[in-house]
Amino acid sequence: MIIKRVFGIALILIGGFLAYGLVGAFSRMLHGEKTIATIVNIEKVTDKYKKFDKPSYSYYPILRFIYKNKTMQLMDRSRSGTKKEVNSKIEIYYSEKDGISRGFTAFELILSIISLAFISAGLVALFKSK
Repeated sequence: MIIKRVFGIALILIGGFLAYGLVGAFSRMLHGEKTIATIVNIEKVTDKYKKFDKPSYSYYPILRFIYKNKTMQLMDRSRSGTKKEVNSKIEIYYSEKDGISRGFTAFELILSIISLAFISAGLVALFKSK
């Protein structure tokens, strides 16, 4: 009986942690202004950690867009990019407080389903009577 309650509490905590992370990801989309951005370049950034005693690199797109009648040019560190993407246009959400978001993705949909499943399974484990 006690194991079932501990398991239920653990599921609720894990589901809540996933839901909290999703709320942070969605806040950029909800509070940001939707605009069209152009990928103008891909910047090579040296990572802090080395792989096999060699430096590793990440490739981030440089986005140019208009926000409040100003042309903004920012690096999007949320996703990597390739040279094939240069001069392509994408929809983004931008706010000065939260930064750049590219919108709702399949990954966030899957995480929200998993979060709801964990929370509901935890509630069932806690409150189900024999």
